[in-house]
Amino acid sequence: MLAATISAAVALMIAFPIGFAWLLVRRLATPASLLLAGAVAFLASQALRLPLLQALTAGFASGDLPTPDPAYLLAFNIAILALTAGLFEESARYLAYRHLIPRARSWNAAVTFGAGHGGMEAIVLGALMGMELAGMLALGTPGSAPLPGQSAEEHARLAEQAARYWATPWYVPLLGALERVFALCFHLAMAVVVLVAVARRNLMWLIAAIAAHAAANAAGIAALALYGPVAAEIVVGLIAALSLYVLFSLRTSAQKVSSGAD
Repeated sequence: MLAATISAAVALMIAFPIGFAWLLVRRLATPASLLLAGAVAFLASQALRLPLLQALTAGFASGDLPTPDPAYLLAFNIAILALTAGLFEESARYLAYRHLIPRARSWNAAVTFGAGHGGMEAIVLGALMGMELAGMLALGTPGSAPLPGQSAEEHARLAEQAARYWATPWYVPLLGALERVFALCFHLAMAVVVLVAVARRNLMWLIAAIAAHAAANAAGIAALALYGPVAAEIVVGLIAALSLYVLFSLRTSAQKVSSGAD
């Protein structure tokens, strides 16, 4: 059952953003190049963020960086993940507007750009989920004894990993797919907020986008860690609803500051 729901989630996480993007460019009459720009912005942000997170992890593990108090470790980890997500992704959007798509200054353009960003995130996560499933299926169920050439420690680690993976409730992957829909709503809103920052030449809007992104990520991660996946999706769903309100509330503002073509 779990393999089936994971497969369904992977299909949804890849197919939905592609279908949504296709409908969006037709509905808003915007160029598909804006989708590509959004995808590039997301990939560039992660190309810088992930090595930083890996370096921080290595620094804490080696003792080169001071280890946080265990009582605050969860909060510290959430803060690092959330702040880096907000800083790198919103800054990537800002730089893309300034240098990659300097003529994209309308609400329609921003929404299309945001769809490319959020859509690429969903596709990447869906592909990673599918690769993990393929790996676990190839691994099979580790036997009671190590395979030839396999150490007892490695066998025990793989057996524990497999048991933990297959013990995941069947509905959790579907919640992950739903989360990508919610996250896409958030990315659309933040793309418009950052557009206003660029068009008005007011960095306070960029700071607001970074703070909102960090807060949204922190709320979702904290809810997942403390109360489980269902609670996390409720929180993310509420954030998505608020994002849609911001998105359409800023439509008039974005049109007023529009100074270029899509």
